[in-house]
Amino acid sequence: MDSRPILKNTKKIGVYIDSKTFNELLDKKSRVAFAILRHHDSDYLEFIRSPLKTKHKELSDIVEYDLVLDNDSKIDSINIVRKQSKTEMNFGYKMADIQLVAEKICRKKKVSKDELNTVTTAFIQAVFNRFEKSNIYITNNKILLKNRLWFESHFPGYPLNVMSVDEASIFLDLFFKKNEKFFASNRYELNKGFWYWLSMRLKIPHYNVGDKMIDALGFRLYYILMALDEMGIQYFLGVNNDTMDNTLYHFNYLISLITGIFDNLALKTDTHLGINFSNPIRVSLSNKNGKDFLKEVRKKNPQIRAHINSYVNFIKLIYSFRELVIHREGLSKTGFGFNDESGSWKANFIKISKEIKEYIKNCGDLDSDYDPLSKWGVYQIHDDLFLDPYNFSTQAINMLVEFVDKYLELLDYPSFIEKQKQNSDYLKSSMSFFEKYHLGF
Repeated sequence: MDSRPILKNTKKIGVYIDSKTFNELLDKKSRVAFAILRHHDSDYLEFIRSPLKTKHKELSDIVEYDLVLDNDSKIDSINIVRKQSKTEMNFGYKMADIQLVAEKICRKKKVSKDELNTVTTAFIQAVFNRFEKSNIYITNNKILLKNRLWFESHFPGYPLNVMSVDEASIFLDLFFKKNEKFFASNRYELNKGFWYWLSMRLKIPHYNVGDKMIDALGFRLYYILMALDEMGIQYFLGVNNDTMDNTLYHFNYLISLITGIFDNLALKTDTHLGINFSNPIRVSLSNKNGKDFLKEVRKKNPQIRAHINSYVNFIKLIYSFRELVIHREGLSKTGFGFNDESGSWKANFIKISKEIKEYIKNCGDLDSDYDPLSKWGVYQIHDDLFLDPYNFSTQAINMLVEFVDKYLELLDYPSFIEKQKQNSDYLKSSMSFFEKYHLGF
C-alpha cells in the first residue's frame, strides 16, 4: 500500500469487508481474519460487509449493506440498517460505465458476472468514501488490489483505500496506536510497554531473561518494534517534509539498534565459545571488521559461523546503512510523486547506491504483487535508485528476528515460549491471547 494521509486527524474508521475474502479465510482458520473481525463492535471502527450467506458467526455478526435496484434492475442506492439507525446513500453510477471499466481492468470485451460484481464493489466503496476519506476496503481480490491506484486516479476517482487482509491488520493496529490504544484484542487493552514486550517475546522465542548481554539484545528489539510503528504512523500521515523528517529520525535509530543487536550476539558468542578474543573492537559479525574473530568462531562452532554466513548480505546491508547514518554523509532524502496510466502515488524516499540495491536483492527482494515498489521498498527510475524506509524496515525486521532467534538457539538457549506453556500464570495467558488475536506487525 502506498503512503497516504488516512490517519490525519482520524478518530474513527469505516471498515468495508469483502465477505467472500473473509469467508474463505475463516474456512481456512486464518488467524489474522479472526483477529480483525473480533473488532466488529469496536468503539473506534464501524464495520460493514458485502452481502453473502455464511456459516461463520464472526462474519454474520457484521451488518450487510443492501443494494436497492430501480425498475431496470440497476443499482439505485445503498441501504445500511443497524440496530438504531438506517442510512440510504444514492449510488450515482451507471452500470454501463462500470461495465466499460470492468472490460478495461480485465482486458477483455466480455467480462463475467463475478468480474463485473468485483469491479462494482470499488464503486460502492467510492460511495462510502464520498465524505469520509478514511474508510478502508479490505479484500484479497487480486483484480481490486492490482488496480487500486487506477480506480483512484481514473474512475470512480475517489480515494478507495483498498487493502489486503494483512495490510489492514497492520494499518488498523497503527490507527489504534496513534490514538494511544494498545489492544491485544477488541476491548482487551494493554499498556504500551507490555504490548511491545509481548510482541518481542513472541518474535524471538529463544530469548530468555537473565543474561545482561542478551537482555540488552531483547530491549533493543523492543525499541526497534516501537520505531517501526512510529515510522508506520508517519507513512499513513502522508508525504510531506515533516513526515519525511520524522521517518528518518526513527529509521536512523532503528539502524543503530540493529547493529547493536549484532554486537550483542558477537560479544555473547565470544564468551560463550570461550574465544575471549584479544581485541574486543574486532569482535564483530561483519566480515570487514571481524574477519579474524569469525575465523575463531568457525573453529569453535561451525554451525554458528555457517548461520552468520547465510545472512552475510543482510549483515553487510545493515552495516552499509550504519556507515552512512553514523560515520559518513548521512541519508539523502527526497519527496517523490508519480503519475501515469496505472495510477498516481507519492512517497518519502531516500536515495541508495547500486551496492545497497544489490545487497537488498540478495536478501530475497522481489517485485511487489500490487505496488510499484519492490517488497523491500526499492524503486528505480532511469539510473536513480530510491528506497522507502518504512517498507524496507518491515522486511529487514522480519529477517532480523529469523536470524536472531536461530542464533540464540545455536547458543543453546531453550525456547522460553515452550517452557511458558507449562505455566498457568498471567504472563502465559496474556501471551497466548496476544499471539492469537493481536493485530499489527
